[in-house]
Amino acid sequence: MNINTTKIISLLFFIFSAFYLYIAYQIQVFSFDENAPFNARTFPIYLGYAGLFFSGLKIILPEPNTIKVDHNNLEYKKTAILVIIAIIYGATILKVGYFLTTSLFLASSYYALGERRWKLIFLLSFPFVGAFMYLLHGVLEIYLRDPFLKLIGVMG
Repeated sequence: MNINTTKIISLLFFIFSAFYLYIAYQIQVFSFDENAPFNARTFPIYLGYAGLFFSGLKIILPEPNTIKVDHNNLEYKKTAILVIIAIIYGATILKVGYFLTTSLFLASSYYALGERRWKLIFLLSFPFVGAFMYLLHGVLEIYLRDPFLKLIGVMG
């Protein structure tokens, strides 16, 4: 039996999704949000199940043809930089706040991936995150703790 790399990666993603789903069920929810149709753990739970479903399909379904990967064309350096940026993002989001850390995460990720047009980097990070945060906080009334916006007087 010949096991290809796609099946191994799918199995690793299945294990990762199972772990992610377990962690998603551990997310603390405010008592008044417990029975809400959408709360802090809703999307992560659905994302975990989707990961299990699609990686499981990739594992059990037959592969029509094996893809040969030329490792010389893969950009390991960019991948490592993105992982480091994501770790820094995870370590700073609670201290600094959602708006600034997510905006800087997106801007630095765009730059690391090769984008050099600063106007585009700015437009696809800061205003986008601001609009998304307004949608979550202002429209859906999902509380996001943000020390940075509190410090500059935007949030109470």
